[in-house]
Amino acid sequence: MAVSTTRSLSELRRLFPYFRRYRSRIVWGLIFITISNICSTTIPHMVGITVDTIQASKYSEGDIWGLIAKILLLTVGSGLGMFATRRTIIVMSRFVEEDLRNDFLAAIQLQAQQFYHDRSTGSLLAHFTNDIASVREFIGPAIMYTANTVTTFLFVVSWMISINGLLTVAILVPVPFVAWVTYTLGKKIHDRYKTVQEQYEHVTTHSQETFSGVRVVRAFAREHNEGERFGEISRDYYAKNMQLARIQSIMMPGMTVLFNLSYIVVISIGGYQVMKEMLSVGQLTQFFIYLNQLLWPIAAIGWVTGMIQRGAASMGRLGIILDSIPAIRNTEVTDHSIRTLRGQVRFNNVSLSYNPGFNSLVLNKISFEIPSGGSLGILGSVGSGKSSAINLIPRLYDATGGGVMIDEHDVRTIPIEVLRRDVAVVPQESFLFSDSIRNNVSFGRPDATAEQVRFAAACAQLDKDIEQMPKGLDTVVGERGITLSGGQKQRTALARAILCAPSILILDDSLSAVDTDTEERILMGLRDVMKGRTTIVISHRISTLKHCDRVIVLHKGAVAEEGTHAELIALDGRYAETYERQLLEQEIS
Repeated sequence: MAVSTTRSLSELRRLFPYFRRYRSRIVWGLIFITISNICSTTIPHMVGITVDTIQASKYSEGDIWGLIAKILLLTVGSGLGMFATRRTIIVMSRFVEEDLRNDFLAAIQLQAQQFYHDRSTGSLLAHFTNDIASVREFIGPAIMYTANTVTTFLFVVSWMISINGLLTVAILVPVPFVAWVTYTLGKKIHDRYKTVQEQYEHVTTHSQETFSGVRVVRAFAREHNEGERFGEISRDYYAKNMQLARIQSIMMPGMTVLFNLSYIVVISIGGYQVMKEMLSVGQLTQFFIYLNQLLWPIAAIGWVTGMIQRGAASMGRLGIILDSIPAIRNTEVTDHSIRTLRGQVRFNNVSLSYNPGFNSLVLNKISFEIPSGGSLGILGSVGSGKSSAINLIPRLYDATGGGVMIDEHDVRTIPIEVLRRDVAVVPQESFLFSDSIRNNVSFGRPDATAEQVRFAAACAQLDKDIEQMPKGLDTVVGERGITLSGGQKQRTALARAILCAPSILILDDSLSAVDTDTEERILMGLRDVMKGRTTIVISHRISTLKHCDRVIVLHKGAVAEEGTHAELIALDGRYAETYERQLLEQEIS
């Protein structure tokens, strides 16, 4: 088989750890395929002996039946060997596919938020489906058929040389041309397939966004426009696939034409040697059968080369993800002796920029402190940096200046698993799984009892809603909780956080979709649940923040005001202005 390009080999080298994991299956698979081909390549020899025996008219009926029995036994041995090969190598490829999917999922779960800013969901889905499937095809069929091609070629050529060396050399003349065609077209297949996979990302991304935003599409009557956009992307995908198909369509017919020249050689030279009694009819028959046995291995060169090139291209794309080092991770400064958090939080001149190369600070040297068990309210206009500030606590991002401390430990020294376990964030846009309410609430604590789930739901003022649902806690909420209202989704997410009993609970405007009366009841319940724990509340409602121990007002990434509710009202600044406006709105309503 033609030698793959250096680039393909370097990309496929990533699979070596998986091969080592299942090396016993690979070894046994190679043994079985060797046994199978020993049997299959011996059959033509037995057929040749049978033909020559019959032609010589010097045989008994027992001799012929004996030869037929041997041919049958060799056929059975070849079939069993191939069956065992598939049970080892092909099954092994499925195991590797499973491992690769698990490793890929683990790799993307470890990545920081910035990683997802640069990649769409459709792009990751394309990796998870097409790319991993292409790698699996290389690991299983490509390895099996490569081994089959090599061993069949070696055994067949050995038998042919033992019969007639001159005729064997003449038959193998087209093989170098086949190698050249395979090598040349293989490089083009690699590049074309990579282009196809990149275009497939656009197809999956557009589909995923359209499906997720179907209500928006319908609300603005954009079905026709979205259909046209998808048609354009699909036509581009079709065109790139056709470019790949045209190259692949050349390979098999080209090799077949070159290979069929060997039939002319056998008929010409072999027929002449039979007439000159230099070759028997049985030996010429063997040559024709061996030639047919060589047809699949040589034809498989192109097919296998295509799979190798596709697998290499896909593995290269997967490797970018698998080799991505998470920006936020445990490092050599991580103190693994830290097992739990009390909840004291301190920001010391913290700055944050999402683009460190530019002078665009989202947070500019902010400082504040929350004692363990205390509560802090954060108020600010859109874009003031509220969510950015609290995202630094569970290390969804890392500060670009200053220090974020928890219990006097820099958050960079706290193990990620401890930090994420003891800090619960309830965002404004709550995400729910297409599962039951019970499983959504107990997502962080799958071992929670039904009583604990109901208690968390009651604290979030969700219990009465659950009672009115057809199956109670077992009611399935649909994709992203589509069957629930905005307030019900927020309260379900809040119940999920309460059930985890975190040391630090962060509510990022997560009560914006509930009415003020329900909000008041929730906050009253939280004061009991979070007694001795730290609570941070972000809200645009003063009524939500006024019960917090301290409140800070953020403006353009800096702390503009700080104090208790009464102190900030007396300060007569932004906080007081917002409070007066909301009181007026309440009176008008």
